[in-house]
Amino acid sequence: VYAAAKAGVSQFTKTAALEWGPFGVRVNCVAPGRTLTAINRHLLEEPAAREEALRRIPLGRFGEPEDIAAAMAYLASDTASYVTGQT
Repeated sequence: VYAAAKAGVSQFTKTAALEWGPFGVRVNCVAPGRTLTAINRHLLEEPAAREEALRRIPLGRFGEPEDIAAAMAYLASDTASYVTGQT
């Protein structure tokens, strides 16, 4: 259910970008992977779960909330003025 919902938001983002782009509205979606927040703290407590999660992350580390904030700040900035419909 989680994966289907996440995919639905991504597709909605593309459709909304197509519909609102002609009006100068950019629509993007930030869908972070494993990020070190309270909801993922259990991964730090179990070494086996932590290692399994890290094996599935191409960069070999969990994201930090600051990583997500930086992506969002970029997408909201004029620097990303040609970025729309992206997840």
